[in-house]
Amino acid sequence: QTMENIGFIYSIGAAITWGLIYAIDQKVLASISPIALLFIDSIITAIMVLPFIFFNGDSIQTILNSGKTNISLIVTSVVLAALANFFIFSGIKLLGASSASIIEIAYPFFVVLFSFILFKATPNIYFFIGGLLIFLGSIVIIKFA
Repeated sequence: QTMENIGFIYSIGAAITWGLIYAIDQKVLASISPIALLFIDSIITAIMVLPFIFFNGDSIQTILNSGKTNISLIVTSVVLAALANFFIFSGIKLLGASSASIIEIAYPFFVVLFSFILFKATPNIYFFIGGLLIFLGSIVIIKFA
């Protein structure tokens, strides 16, 4: 229960932080390209995370010892995250932060779908209905707002 509550707080924190980031990115992307922002974002992130890697030396060793499948999944995840960031930066630049975020918020539908397809997770029907409603709600807001 306690870990679940902490997870909920972290998730709300992520939503708030992403909202602030998208608003700031819209301003930044008025003067630079999405690929330039992605590059700067990656460099600054690497610099910020580097001290944590050094102070937590077992994290790299743990990754190296986690097996080829896990390393492949990590590399795939990082590549997809970079691609996703490029897509959202481009969407923010072309549509604005509000519209891009409304469309992007449909991702829970795809999380459930890909978890089912790739990892045989068995979501209940409510996950699919909720995800579909988010996706449809995004379309309604973009088309009619």
